[in-house]
Amino acid sequence: MNAVQVEHLDPALVRDRRERVAAARRLASAAMPEARADADDAGYWQALFEANAVAVLAALPGVRLADGYAVRYRFCGRRGGDLLVRPFVTRSGTDVRNVLRVLDWHPPPDAGAAARASTTQDVELLYRHFTIEPTAAGAFDYWLAMQELWASQPWIHSTLLADASELSQLTAAPEWRVERPVERVEPAVLREAEHGAHLAVLVHCPLERHAVFFHRVRIAPTQAIEYAESLIVANGPRGLLS
Repeated sequence: MNAVQVEHLDPALVRDRRERVAAARRLASAAMPEARADADDAGYWQALFEANAVAVLAALPGVRLADGYAVRYRFCGRRGGDLLVRPFVTRSGTDVRNVLRVLDWHPPPDAGAAARASTTQDVELLYRHFTIEPTAAGAFDYWLAMQELWASQPWIHSTLLADASELSQLTAAPEWRVERPVERVEPAVLREAEHGAHLAVLVHCPLERHAVFFHRVRIAPTQAIEYAESLIVANGPRGLLS
């Protein structure tokens, strides 16, 4: 049996990646500002998410899309405030109109059981086209990149916690209650040769209620993203959608 070791990421690296992703989002949004007429325009949202994918992948050094390929999107409408989008990869310049007609939406990996229950072609259509730096930071960058590409509503509004000081500052505010004390807050990565990697991260999501979630994520040998476990670490006041 190969020895495995858990690596906790430096909080400075986590903050750096948060800032890089935020800057990439701002870059894409500034290049394609939304107008009222764009609210349900599939072409606008597909182009915006594709621009965001380009900016995010340029910002994260541990993950790289194969040369000559591009991330594309199908916009499948809205569910409440959530934009239903599905990313896929094609050769740059490919006419994707036929693909868009047959590619259905399904829940993103961080939807939990609903996503795990679905049978998809995401490995062939998305994940296999990326190269991951063989380090803990590379695995972390890849997970961040895929979270950004899927762009679920919880993720877009969430903040990844970098260290214990951020968790303490957050939960010290009124109406917060810690449900499960944790020993370490820094994202942890366990890499296994030929068996992918496992990540453990704490994420603050402010939707229905403010809450901090502990997520266990697997990067499979196929590079598919699989959410293995999500637990509530702390509960806070009413959130954005209350």
